[in-house]
Amino acid sequence: MHHGKHVRRLNRTSAHRRALFRNLVSALIKNERIETTLPKAKELKKIADKMITIGKKGDFNAKRSAMAYLREHHTTIPILFDTLAPRFANRNGGYTRIQRIGQRYGDNAPMAVIEYIDGKFDLKKEIVKKEIAQVLSPVSGKPLPNLSVQDILAGKGETMGLSRKLQRDIKKVQVSPNAVSLQGDIEAEIAKVSEQMSSTKL
Repeated sequence: MHHGKHVRRLNRTSAHRRALFRNLVSALIKNERIETTLPKAKELKKIADKMITIGKKGDFNAKRSAMAYLREHHTTIPILFDTLAPRFANRNGGYTRIQRIGQRYGDNAPMAVIEYIDGKFDLKKEIVKKEIAQVLSPVSGKPLPNLSVQDILAGKGETMGLSRKLQRDIKKVQVSPNAVSLQGDIEAEIAKVSEQMSSTKL
């Protein structure tokens, strides 16, 4: 019976499912971001977070546990213990983020990107950067009057019609280590968007 076992079986045997998640979590640690189906991403999130917890322990037994589960030890073990674990030293959970990216062509399966947060190419930061650039670009057709990047990052966008979701995402990005270069990245993206829009209108 399957009563009380809250796990997605994904139409696979237990051995196949275990091998699948060992491969996925190894790829996630190696690349810090992978694209997969939404149900797989939701199950993978639990395992990926546990791997960080093991990595933060940092002792011999933790390394043995990680090596027993992960593939490509020469690559994944150093990344887990030397890169990811120190990044999340002051965080007590929520090491991963799932972002839906639509449906897969062919079978219409819901797809998602799962990533370790606060990475070099943080997906949340990329989304926030592009949305603010679209809003503030002078050739977008609906630029916000008298509003700069500094004003938005300071929280003044609430009175100027920015969506609540975007405001929440801005706050999330601002507490990450990547927030140092956020203003410069947004201004560069605004110039890029303005150049693209002006070239398409010509």
